[in-house]
Amino acid sequence: MKNIIPLLLILFLFACSKEEKAALKKCWSLAERGEDFQLFYPCGDERIAPSRFNPTYKFLDNNKCEYLELSLSDAHSFKEGIYEYNSETSILTVKSKKGDQIAKFRILNFSTNELKVQKLE
Repeated sequence: MKNIIPLLLILFLFACSKEEKAALKKCWSLAERGEDFQLFYPCGDERIAPSRFNPTYKFLDNNKCEYLELSLSDAHSFKEGIYEYNSETSILTVKSKKGDQIAKFRILNFSTNELKVQKLE
């Protein structure tokens, strides 16, 4: 019985991280910036105010992603990249295909309709 409790705990943590990662797989666009947080909603959500540029991330299968990049000519285009999510630390890192860090966040609160993060350097 003593050995089964740690095993159940490990299975529970693994299941939670798979569920979190599955729910993360969608398009997220920045809707609000606070002093110590950023709030993302699913792309196309009516709560997102019109803006010249809202950072946007599409999290896909196999740790692939796309991120919206603003060029010097004010053009918006999606670039391919990769992402890593550590469910133990709640750290989400977005990198270019070359491996350069694009963004790094600590997830503060997460649901299917809201992603609240703290931007890390």
